[in-house]
Amino acid sequence: MRIALRTGGGRGVYELAGRQGDKHACDLFDREIFYELTPRITIPGRAKASLLQGKPRITLDEKQKTTHFYRLLAAVLLLPKPKREFKKTHGARLLMFESYSMTAIKVDVGEIATNRVVLRPTDLLLENADNLREKVDFAQRMSRIALLWEAASTQTTPFATLVQNHKQAISISNPDYKQIERRAHDISQALQTEGDPLPGAEQKLGITDLGEDARPLEPPTQFTHEAQFGVEDDDSPLQARIKRVKQWRQLAVRGAGGSRFRREVATIYNYRCLFSGQRLPRLEVTDSTGVDAAHILPWSTHDINSPRNGLCLNKLCHWAFDEGVLRLRYEQKAATYILEVPDEVRTEAARATFDIDYFDSLTGPLPVSRLPANQAAWPSVTYLAELNRFMGGQVR
Repeated sequence: MRIALRTGGGRGVYELAGRQGDKHACDLFDREIFYELTPRITIPGRAKASLLQGKPRITLDEKQKTTHFYRLLAAVLLLPKPKREFKKTHGARLLMFESYSMTAIKVDVGEIATNRVVLRPTDLLLENADNLREKVDFAQRMSRIALLWEAASTQTTPFATLVQNHKQAISISNPDYKQIERRAHDISQALQTEGDPLPGAEQKLGITDLGEDARPLEPPTQFTHEAQFGVEDDDSPLQARIKRVKQWRQLAVRGAGGSRFRREVATIYNYRCLFSGQRLPRLEVTDSTGVDAAHILPWSTHDINSPRNGLCLNKLCHWAFDEGVLRLRYEQKAATYILEVPDEVRTEAARATFDIDYFDSLTGPLPVSRLPANQAAWPSVTYLAELNRFMGGQVR
């Protein structure tokens, strides 16, 4: 499904079109739209999709001080300000102030309630009238923004304060979108650029180890101009949530912080898989250990690489945890961590003749002996609850 710019005539209008699993765009009409920037940050769109003169337009709530989502997204991601009038976008460089339009925003469907729907942006298509086109991976760019916020929180320079202000404007419960745009503009102005300010901001705050996240934007592979207004996505909302968590986890393990996290988690668990109890340290005849450090909350902007946000798991259990085949929760009354196979997984496993016996053998209360000796390093109960809330489709 996508939010797309229809460029014919005037300034252009945005519409919601396509399908996510068995949910069609028309199923979301006349509900207030919310946007999930990360599973910890969901903001009101102050807009609805509805049929206007037979066409699926997105219209803003005129009673509230707001702006279109394309401008808000650009400000959140520290992209140069885009222009809605596609025919007026020109230039040899795409990522320049008002030199491009955000012509499509691919979204997953999150929560659907009676009066609201939560949409999760996944990819952005940027184009100009001179036939330049680039794709932005939303989670990848948002992960860089989260790293920028984290770096700024440890510094007291004037520029770090600007970045902290940017985070604060986005993170409050009822954000002022004009304020978010102003904060993004302040950062660009401080860097004296009308182009992409993010690389300069990262350099200013000493962020150097970004791996593949810092690579140039790619020409779009999924987006084509001809198919711009009709995405058909066979993934169900649940499958989309699992894919999103996996993507955030892949982003979370990069860099020096990720390497330190892997070492610390393996060490405090003594190379023992929390789910199976197997101890699998590196042998002289092997290149690596048999366990991984799995993030609980890969999208967290705080303590993302703290051992309390990690689990030591063997390779198969790590896969099962990432895919949602195994789910860990904390039982407050019994003060026990409990491992489960979710009901929806059992149903699908029976349908696909998927062998679930091994995972079933692991379920139930986990022995305290498998947990770190220091209780302060035990898996965060809060983080587990937040992960399970998200995987269950419940969005704040």
